Amino acid sequence: MTIAAIAMILPLALAGCGNREPESAAGSTQPPTETETGIHAETNSGAEWRDDHDINETNDVIAIHNSVSNWEKLDTFTELKPGTQRIVHYTIEGDPIFYDLKYSDSGFQLRYDTTADKFGSPSVEVYDCKGFEKSESDVELRYTLTGCQGDNDEFDVLELDYNVAEQDLFEFTLLYGITEKNEVHTAENKLVKDLQNGEVAELDDFKLTSQERGLIYKEMVLANYLAEKKLSSTCNAEPHASYDLTVRINGGERHYEWSECNSDEDNETMTKMVRKIIAIVEGKNEYKALPAVKGAYE
Repeated sequence: MTIAAIAMILPLALAGCGNREPESAAGSTQPPTETETGIHAETNSGAEWRDDHDINETNDVIAIHNSVSNWEKLDTFTELKPGTQRIVHYTIEGDPIFYDLKYSDSGFQLRYDTTADKFGSPSVEVYDCKGFEKSESDVELRYTLTGCQGDNDEFDVLELDYNVAEQDLFEFTLLYGITEKNEVHTAENKLVKDLQNGEVAELDDFKLTSQERGLIYKEMVLANYLAEKKLSSTCNAEPHASYDLTVRINGGERHYEWSECNSDEDNETMTKMVRKIIAIVEGKNEYKALPAVKGAYE
């Protein structure tokens, strides 16, 4: 994989990012005080809190400004399954703030730990809440604790923003297929279809709608495309499809190359993402009007 250097800040809003305390849905950044009964001593209600500041890159939800990994693990709490889940939000200065969620028969609890934040006020506070909700729209994905004690009865523990309209620039080039002759180049309004007989069909006025661009950007954000990816182009099967993706976002660029053969997590995530992009492209009437494939690779 080739990754171009990037220097950008995307507007990925993360509750708890910077030196903030849990933010309520009403926009307040102040947590309930002890006199508001939103904070109490930790209780033993089945599942155990993690008594450490270790960060598990496989199991923890990790939010580093414009990149969020393992966000799907929060779905377990929407299914009301007892257990715990750690969310780690990094401040601008690079210090971790720990959001530890716990669900048991007595409800939800959030332990908010800022003791590793060198620029904040160190504290460990626990909130009781009645519910946990996932809300998803065309522009954001949000996980929220609801029915919490105190004046701030809702806390957003994670928010992923994928509003493409807020980006100054979003273009991508995708080469795909057995010989990578299929091509989508949004900046040049170019579409190429491999007819698999040595010929290609081309369009030089191909455009995605704003809605289609939004859906594609959403898939990229949910796949955490900005994160370091361990991808492989090695494949012993013939024929096999491979992919070459370049994304230009605001002032930065990312480039990825991989094949469909490798079953590692990053390969599978990126392949799943790009297949959704291909489905959007090939579902358009302009693509369907191109000549049919005339051959086959063996």
